Amino acid sequence: MKQFVVKNFWLKVLALFLALIVWFYVASELGKGTPEEKELFERVLPYRVSAKEVPIKINMIGQPHEGYRILNDRITIRPSACLILGPKSLLKNLSYVTTEAIDIGEFTKSIIKEIKIKPIGAGIVLENDFMVNVAIPIEKIEQEQEVNPVRNINLK
Repeated sequence: MKQFVVKNFWLKVLALFLALIVWFYVASELGKGTPEEKELFERVLPYRVSAKEVPIKINMIGQPHEGYRILNDRITIRPSACLILGPKSLLKNLSYVTTEAIDIGEFTKSIIKEIKIKPIGAGIVLENDFMVNVAIPIEKIEQEQEVNPVRNINLK
């Protein structure tokens, strides 16, 4: 282990010194320039990156077939939230993300699907190629039958 530290010691010190010089140079260049140049640089390389965990909402389109309904209170999303990264200025206005569209009109039974998150916008990144498992319960509406009770009346 000692050989690892001692071997080429002066080259390692020189590399560290050069890295510090480059870092200070880049940091000082970030503060220079016109306001337009600074704005452009912030768009290209946002250095005020933040992370935020936001809930995921399902983007359902269409209506269920006639005679069927969605049980909204039993819809599940796994995971229910995701981590997004991006500039603080963009993340502060973002309160949730949505899935890609699911056309409910295609189904007459409960469905379980794996769906991607809809792209959010320029400069905002999901933690991975994020997929969610969505379970949407769909049931047939029971038709109430009208019952007309027949009374047996004896007229005597």
